Amino acid sequence: MKKVLRIAAFLLMLCIAAVSAVACVEVSDVQGVVSNGTDNENSESANNSEVSDERVLFENLPEKDYGGKTVTFLVPGDSFSTYKSCEIMDQESSPELLNEEVKKRNEMVEKKFNVVIEEIRTDSTQTMTQMITNAVTSNLTDYDVVMPYIPDAASLALNNSFYLMNDFEYLDLTNPCWDQNAVKSLSINNKNYFATGDISLLALACTHAVVFNKDMISEYSLEDPYTLVNDGKWTIDKLKEMAKKVTADVDGNTGMSCKDKYGFLINNNFVTSMYVGSGHSLTGKDAEDIPYIQIIEEQQTAFPIFEKIFELVNDAQATGKIDDTAGSYYTSAVSGGGSCWTAATESVANKLALFRAMAIIDIVDLGNYDCNFGILPVPKYDEAQDDYHSFVSTLYATCVAIPVSAEDPEMSSIIVQAMCDASTDTTKNAYFEVILKLRKIQDNESEEMLDKIFDGRVYDLGVIYAWGGTGSSIGTFMNSVAFSGNQTFTSSLESITPTVEADLLKTLNAFGK
Repeated sequence: MKKVLRIAAFLLMLCIAAVSAVACVEVSDVQGVVSNGTDNENSESANNSEVSDERVLFENLPEKDYGGKTVTFLVPGDSFSTYKSCEIMDQESSPELLNEEVKKRNEMVEKKFNVVIEEIRTDSTQTMTQMITNAVTSNLTDYDVVMPYIPDAASLALNNSFYLMNDFEYLDLTNPCWDQNAVKSLSINNKNYFATGDISLLALACTHAVVFNKDMISEYSLEDPYTLVNDGKWTIDKLKEMAKKVTADVDGNTGMSCKDKYGFLINNNFVTSMYVGSGHSLTGKDAEDIPYIQIIEEQQTAFPIFEKIFELVNDAQATGKIDDTAGSYYTSAVSGGGSCWTAATESVANKLALFRAMAIIDIVDLGNYDCNFGILPVPKYDEAQDDYHSFVSTLYATCVAIPVSAEDPEMSSIIVQAMCDASTDTTKNAYFEVILKLRKIQDNESEEMLDKIFDGRVYDLGVIYAWGGTGSSIGTFMNSVAFSGNQTFTSSLESITPTVEADLLKTLNAFGK
């Protein structure tokens, strides 16, 4: 993947104002980030519908004049805090640079098609799922485009709430502005009812990675992690080996707390991420694009992979569990009214954590500290593994869809395509280059690591559709087993298999298979 134009976007990182502990790891407010100005040459180029030397904006879209019609996007509102939308309309809480690029992008689309872009933001009174369902069942034309979180979109798709995106003449899911990993992974029976790309950016911000304290690498005379990655030697065993050289009780009190030193800090849902990082998936697809439960069919292969992850998670000399509510790290972090996520960020910043599991969104939070840090992909299972794989935690990852209640679905499809296409060289590029790479990432190697991370993005249907149900889904059982400290992988997988397979069958029936 070429740098800059083909790197995934992370706009919604800029909206961060609070913390959350469910899917992606926590971040803090970054409203203090401001613009250093914009590129006049790029602005002139965009006004002429030229976005780069390599492509022409809107070149495959029809000439349409919609007579000033309003196109309304339904987006996650401020009640979602960290995971609220700031990508469709400019927001008071957003940095000036972001707002400039949002306005520029919108003006380009509005001028081209003679439309007015507006948004409706959800609030605490109704979920987006409720609002979309009400619109569909009552045939309300309030929303032309909706941007739910991916699992919510999956549920709504099963209830026939969306148009099939593949059916629209001008909605081109092969265009690189759409995340091609997601397009291929999220389809079932070659049907895409929702998609994510440069317009729907939080999905990319929720990609998992590992952050490390560079000063601690020097202090302990450890191997250079960048070299390990580039040489294909960044593995679970190597992470554990390095982590064990660091973990120590240093705060003068008996027992480990968030004030002690850890080699590796991990959160609960990173267990699944490390399994995906091994190059294996919970679900696979056959030649007809029909999913199956891969981890069940490959149980003998999956067991030793999970066992290695289990041993790392439960090795107290290497690892601290950030969000284990019964664990010493969590209890000490919240004892004074604090957050385990803030404590984990401070552990890295204060040279009390060598490695920390994270989502890309956490780069912004850590960048607000005086900390010499770098970023790495999720480690491989072993050196024989060819590539690095990056799990996308989709619980709060947005996508786009066109509700069947939309007044003019063809118009919705054209505007969605135009907005996604125009986002690539405006909002996405501005954030990634100016905010993320130039201001937060402190070395060229970390920029290269980000490229590797986003080249290997993985979306897993088992996680998205939660086959197996709450508390026992195919996407969560490994997290529960690893954090319990009891190695019950085989029995736990076997116990949920009937429900998982029944849920999968229901999904396939809904998709015509």
